[in-house]
Amino acid sequence: MATAPPPPGAFAFSPDGELFAAVADRQVQVWSTTGGKKIAEWTDPVAAQDDSYSCIACSSVQKKQKKDGNLIVAAVGTANGEVLALDSTGVIWRSVFHTGKVISLHFAKQGRVLYTASMDGVICELDTRTGKPRDTFKASKKSINHLTISHDEKFMGVSGKTTKLFSVKDKKEILKIPSEDGPIQLMSVSDDARISVSCNEKNKEVQVWSFDHHNGTIDSTASLVMHTQPKAVECKRSASYETGGIVLAVSKKGVAYVWHLQTISQDEKVPTKISVKNSPDKKGRIPIILAKLCDVKEDNTVKVLVAFGSPGCLQFKVVVLGENCEDINLVAESDAFTSEKTNLEQDAKGNSRIAGEQDQQENTNPTDQGRSKKRTASVLDSTNDTVKEGDPEYNLDEPTMEQKLESLNLLNKSESLEEQPVSLAPPSADSVHILLKQALRADDHAELLKCLYNRDEKVIVKSISLLTPADALKLLKFFVSSIQSRGAKLVCLLPWLQTLLSRHMSSIVSQESSLVLLNSLYQLIDARTSTFKSALQLSTTLDYRFSEIADEETDEEEAIAPIIYEDKDTDDEEESDGDAMETDGESEEMGDVTDAFEHSDGSEIMSD
Repeated sequence: MATAPPPPGAFAFSPDGELFAAVADRQVQVWSTTGGKKIAEWTDPVAAQDDSYSCIACSSVQKKQKKDGNLIVAAVGTANGEVLALDSTGVIWRSVFHTGKVISLHFAKQGRVLYTASMDGVICELDTRTGKPRDTFKASKKSINHLTISHDEKFMGVSGKTTKLFSVKDKKEILKIPSEDGPIQLMSVSDDARISVSCNEKNKEVQVWSFDHHNGTIDSTASLVMHTQPKAVECKRSASYETGGIVLAVSKKGVAYVWHLQTISQDEKVPTKISVKNSPDKKGRIPIILAKLCDVKEDNTVKVLVAFGSPGCLQFKVVVLGENCEDINLVAESDAFTSEKTNLEQDAKGNSRIAGEQDQQENTNPTDQGRSKKRTASVLDSTNDTVKEGDPEYNLDEPTMEQKLESLNLLNKSESLEEQPVSLAPPSADSVHILLKQALRADDHAELLKCLYNRDEKVIVKSISLLTPADALKLLKFFVSSIQSRGAKLVCLLPWLQTLLSRHMSSIVSQESSLVLLNSLYQLIDARTSTFKSALQLSTTLDYRFSEIADEETDEEEAIAPIIYEDKDTDDEEESDGDAMETDGESEEMGDVTDAFEHSDGSEIMSD
């Protein structure tokens, strides 16, 4: 019978990240994250079928004698409100201080103290060795969903319908976190309680909060979007930026997200995704069970401890992430995760093969069992009959190599392939983004211009949105150096520049080197636009002058053409009327006489 998967709270790292504990199939197991070996295991310590495990925690506790080393202690909570502490000898103690389901367990003070919280709103501080309560207080009159303790163990966050921040030392309430979108399911608080992250049950977002302890106020500064709902969240302060932070979230589908926030109000930051593949050449993915933020250095690099696989076979890896790191695809060291499934499939195939062979033997004719198998025909022999036994070396009826090649019709296939038109699809946003990123990293201006000549608005928006802050700054430098040009090149660059400034303005302004670029860009734009007024005046004057010239030309074209009158002698007209049948030569002579008469000054008289 298939067992139900364990609840999300049934996995936990130790406070120092050296140990990892899990509950599965009513077994409590503890691993060492450095070697990946299972170091402790207990089978159903509750021993009550009507009760179930709800949460777990683990830690290494120093023994009374330092020379004896540390003691591995695990604590489990149940749905009936019982808490058990386990070591190598078995169950150390049991406590029933809660009337509701135990929702959270946290070790503190190097494992000497165990904090327990239940849905009834009661939080207990227990001694790890004896199980006796040190302190107990009512955190909320209403039911709570989660308890978290900061890494410095000074602050405590209790989430539910009313989410509150307490001081671990005196258990006093410091702040209340509003929960307008519903009860908060998960929560994490940074070391000095300057920032906190939370998420609701139905939302796919991680909310970032900023705490002001001096004024006693809290603000929702950013909302980090994920593809699926988170099952674990954690936050730490940034070592490089005073107002920044690092946020870790693990989705229910087993993908880890890490945000490097330069400011806690930076909600457009693209996260670094961490996923695990079964092998480099396969698409199968192994889910990440849990992840933990380890060290945050001054250069803003962070170590992330990742646990992936299944309780039957776990692996641990430490990933070092930079501020502008790309997505990371881890590869499992072996295919041990699928060994059980493979063995079952092989057993099933073996059983079916054996059954098939038995059926074949039963249906086979006994007289045919003694016959030898015939030689399998090769590819070249497929067009010919079987070889005669009398002449096994060669067969005269076999077709030649030329005939076999002609039967394949290779020439016609190549011609048909050449005739097929090549479809040139426009580049997609993903391909342009990859080419743009490669050109920026390689400082290839020619390839960069090829990408920027794409004027598709959707491609521009998506390509710019996927850029990291470092790549966005490089692209801005290229725009500033190229904006001096004119013509088609500048027309193509302007949409990209506008989208870059609108999408990455927060990350660009936060970097000091960008101020010089923005200042030079402003000066260039101001120099280009300063000539608009004088150019407009010149254009207006030229239009006015051209209109006057055009009016004068139309007046000249519309002037009346002069009428020319030609005087002729009366006798000549009568002769021309009487000699209507004269030849063309005579008429031409008369024309010459007329022309001479017209050009004479009147002093001479022309006669025959």
